[in-house]
Amino acid sequence: MTWRQLDDQVEQVRTDLVDVEAAVACGDLDADTGDRLRATYRGELAELERRLGELDGAGEPEPPPRDRRRMVAGTLLVLAGLATVGALLAGSVADRRPGDPAVGGVPGDVVSGAVDLDAVSNEEMEAVVARNPDVTGMRLALADRYFAAGEFDRAVDHYLIVLEQEPGNVTALGAVGWMTHLSGRSDIGLSYVERALAIDPDFAQGYWYLANIRAEGLGDPAGAVEPLRALLGFDGLPEEIRTAAEAMLDRVTP
Repeated sequence: MTWRQLDDQVEQVRTDLVDVEAAVACGDLDADTGDRLRATYRGELAELERRLGELDGAGEPEPPPRDRRRMVAGTLLVLAGLATVGALLAGSVADRRPGDPAVGGVPGDVVSGAVDLDAVSNEEMEAVVARNPDVTGMRLALADRYFAAGEFDRAVDHYLIVLEQEPGNVTALGAVGWMTHLSGRSDIGLSYVERALAIDPDFAQGYWYLANIRAEGLGDPAGAVEPLRALLGFDGLPEEIRTAAEAMLDRVTP
């Protein structure tokens, strides 16, 4: 089997894992069945990645990268969304009492500033997560880093583990929903984002995802009006985000 064929199978298994998470989240699968399917797919994924590693070791050249135009476009929207959330969260972080965690589960020394994550490499964060698999906050921070960089294949693995540990984590739900939309499964992506907003209506980034999934992925521009208006109702939106949302609202308003 060629490198490309194995790589295609890896992508399919990752898609299957996303489908399982969506089915569990929507109640179409019970938790026990979801656990069994996750174990099966993770076993398949490990075996496929092992075989890919063997081909790499044998010197088989990796094929040219796939067309990443959609990923680049998606990354621009992701970065815009992350900027929005960063601005919206700034006030709530500043209001916390000394010693309160800014992000649930992130080790206190990171939150307090004793460790600057900007100075920590992805490899170092991977090592920390491997040694502390139950520290959800650190894994989420790493997933967010991959997500913002457009390295969605790496981000999704960590987000799915976060959702196993915290099924109601809105950041992970939103990110998986957005990546699923970009992969061409907008209907499944929609269910993730809607679940995130049902859990936390103040998840501003979710409204940006929802508007774009409805308008671009599902061909429902009118359905983007409500989430865009909700997004514009948040205080403290950066001007570039407000401008982008207003421009999109003008396009989709009947």
